[in-house]
Amino acid sequence: MGAAYLLALLTGSEPRGLPGTTIDSIKLQRAAEGHPLDDVIIHAHDRRAKPAVLEIQVKRTISFAPSDDVFRKVVDQIARASQQPDFRTSRHEMAIATARTSWKIDGSYQDVLTWARQLGDAATFFARINRPGSANNDMRTFVGTFRTHLQNAGVPKDDDSVWQLLRRLQILLFDFTAQGSASEDLAKERAVRALHSDDGARAGALWSTLIELALRTAASGGELKRENVITELRRLAACRT
Repeated sequence: MGAAYLLALLTGSEPRGLPGTTIDSIKLQRAAEGHPLDDVIIHAHDRRAKPAVLEIQVKRTISFAPSDDVFRKVVDQIARASQQPDFRTSRHEMAIATARTSWKIDGSYQDVLTWARQLGDAATFFARINRPGSANNDMRTFVGTFRTHLQNAGVPKDDDSVWQLLRRLQILLFDFTAQGSASEDLAKERAVRALHSDDGARAGALWSTLIELALRTAASGGELKRENVITELRRLAACRT
């Protein structure tokens, strides 16, 4: 997944999860530097040059059920991220990325997060969640589980605090490991845009190289800017000739 964001950095494309922004740098595996959701950290800016951050935790599988220990641990990371000094005064988004979806993830859980973003205050959000006929039991269970995990993590669990965190949270689906992956096909199409018009046939090779670069950067807990990516791509190309 890190390679997909490197490709967005390379092409100047809008990063998934941070609409309206352009990527400045990408950090991988940076828990030691104060990023609780540490797998991928996107630093970007919007059209007014205001900074924005997206922290992503990647999980191959996660069910979001009350018994799911993976979800509990991720909410603990979210709780710690929310305690950073500038969290509430800046555009600081969080995401859980997973390769495997379900009808609950695609439906009820995504609906909860959409409502949290679209509704203007906690009272309106919880009135809709609790109103029979508006929300369903899966949605209410998701919110209740999230609240319980926040409480166990030692952070406020009142309605406003829960809503404020839900509206900054996203569930991102990437199917790069699937046979006939749509995400991979889209990445290769985007890779064509990064190449000279005469080199479109090399899009697959570029994508493979970005995967290799992302893995090496993650292994060292590194950071990449656009100029670093271009330099590394040239170096790797030279090594293969």
